[in-house]
Amino acid sequence: MNNTVAGTKEKTFTDQGESDGILEDLEVTLGSLREELHIFAENRGAMVGNITVVDKGDEIDCRRMGSGGYAIPSITEPDVIEFKKIDANFVLHVEKGTVWNRFNEDRFWEKHNCILTHGGGQPPRGVRRLLQRFSQEAKLDVICLLDCDPWGHYIYSVIKQGSISLAFESERLAIPTARFLGIRAKDYDECELSDDVQIELNDNDKKRASEIAAYPWFKDHSKWQKEIARMVANGFKMEVESLITKDISYVTEEYVPARLKKRDWLD
Repeated sequence: MNNTVAGTKEKTFTDQGESDGILEDLEVTLGSLREELHIFAENRGAMVGNITVVDKGDEIDCRRMGSGGYAIPSITEPDVIEFKKIDANFVLHVEKGTVWNRFNEDRFWEKHNCILTHGGGQPPRGVRRLLQRFSQEAKLDVICLLDCDPWGHYIYSVIKQGSISLAFESERLAIPTARFLGIRAKDYDECELSDDVQIELNDNDKKRASEIAAYPWFKDHSKWQKEIARMVANGFKMEVESLITKDISYVTEEYVPARLKKRDWLD
């Protein structure tokens, strides 16, 4: 629904959802990114770790960004963000800032020589593009720590294969080699978690799980089919934060290091 600006013939959109389709059409028609058209999204996401970048001429050592980290901008193309020096061996991408804070406070990135990122839930395009550049240009593994629910699975699918609605952007956003480390349906038993971590699956969750299981990049993957089926059979979902019920640093000092050592992930 359009609204007229008082005193003019200009019209505005009620919310962003009404304009997104038009922006996508413009990107395809013009062969340009919306950021190149000076349309920027709000910054969402942060990074810390063994990397130095140059952001529009400013050198930034991501080892020295304090508790808040380096705020990832909405455009992360090479002409804006230059990788000056990377000493990390891999990237650990966590779903939410709350979990990222735990990893940063425990200086996981320093102990395990990595880059630590988050995207504030569903990662915006700037974060996804940065992760893809780490994968393609720096040849770093991108390993994801996301919730055990249909939405965490969806976030992984978008990181790995791209968004269905933005299929034309997959070439510059998708990371086919991305890996899903956890949290997994088996973790309730393997990690001996308490009943308190269980969040009952509702009808919408079950419907979403079925839809994701039918995605082209999941439907022929037996391990992912088993993962989704086990979550549904459990009857509940779990957030990464549930691991903190074991111990405040269990996720950073035991869970993730053990999974990395065993190379226990889904891809």
